[in-house]
Amino acid sequence: MPTIPATGADFVAGGFNNNDPRFLERGKLTAVLIRQARGTATDISPHDSTGAVKWSPLATNGQLRNDLFAIIKVGGVWQVNPSPNEGWHLFAAFKEGDGPSIKPSIDKDEFMIEQQDEPWDSVRTKQDEPFTVTLAETLKDSWRRLRNDLPFVDSLGNLLVQTPGASTGWSKALGADPIDWQVLIVRQFAKGGKKVVTVKGYSLCHLDDIGEAKMGKKDAEVAPFTFTPLPDGIFIATVDGVNGVPIIKHEWISWDGAFTNTTQYTVSLGAASAGTFTLSYGGVGPTATIAYNAANSAVKTALVGLDDGYTASNWTVTGTAPTFTVTVPNSGKALTGDGTGLTGGTFAVTPV
Repeated sequence: MPTIPATGADFVAGGFNNNDPRFLERGKLTAVLIRQARGTATDISPHDSTGAVKWSPLATNGQLRNDLFAIIKVGGVWQVNPSPNEGWHLFAAFKEGDGPSIKPSIDKDEFMIEQQDEPWDSVRTKQDEPFTVTLAETLKDSWRRLRNDLPFVDSLGNLLVQTPGASTGWSKALGADPIDWQVLIVRQFAKGGKKVVTVKGYSLCHLDDIGEAKMGKKDAEVAPFTFTPLPDGIFIATVDGVNGVPIIKHEWISWDGAFTNTTQYTVSLGAASAGTFTLSYGGVGPTATIAYNAANSAVKTALVGLDDGYTASNWTVTGTAPTFTVTVPNSGKALTGDGTGLTGGTFAVTPV
């Protein structure tokens, strides 16, 4: 632990006023995507069991994918998407003030003792994160199917949702089983002239509450739908360098340059004449020991060997001993190192 310094700084000089409006999430561009959850056929795990990227709503360039929708609008006409797609159904209109809302809750059991008024111990007994969407496009066949517990696809995955104008009516079957749903909540907002995109993904949800729908001269016949996320047994991700962690929600983000991350570092060994050094990335590590006179390929091999979810394509190492230039994944994580195993020289890892 660092020694307490003898002198300090005031609020501004000490960095206590380093607020940044780019961290604020606010904007009007919001959409909700819904499709029927069908187990492994609709697996949206962000990583596989090895840590490799498996599924994302974002294309590799960071923009939203354009192959998501089962039904699309072309020239003002809605039609079944003729191209291969992911089968999602779009809801993009919300009454002002009725955008998607998330209300996490935690239940706990507190152990009290007679000798004090404060809890002596507390155990979390329940945690959930229901979310509510109030979808204004109520004449869509997909909205009516949500409302009436009707599936979006049949047992073979064939589309049951009709395009506008094709639907002739809807029924709610007596004793209908609840449908398993998947939901994506998509947002885009401007930050510093760039477009930041966030996507909250829920692999399995049940529609657990339907709110009041008013009918009147000024009222649209909309009803809030409340979904409860549930574990599905296949939704996994790499979390803090650990592969295959079961998850209940994942959030994807594309910064589009709103923040500039350090992606290159200089690793300098100085005049080291023997010994080894190690590197770490984002707190994961250290690598296997690297010889003071190693080739850049050996440095890359050591970095690829980190259990951090990144592969060889995410790393570039150039230069020769005693100075290497390392290009790291654009993740905002820091490259650090330990040169105590070297003989001579001054070891340093410096952001470019």
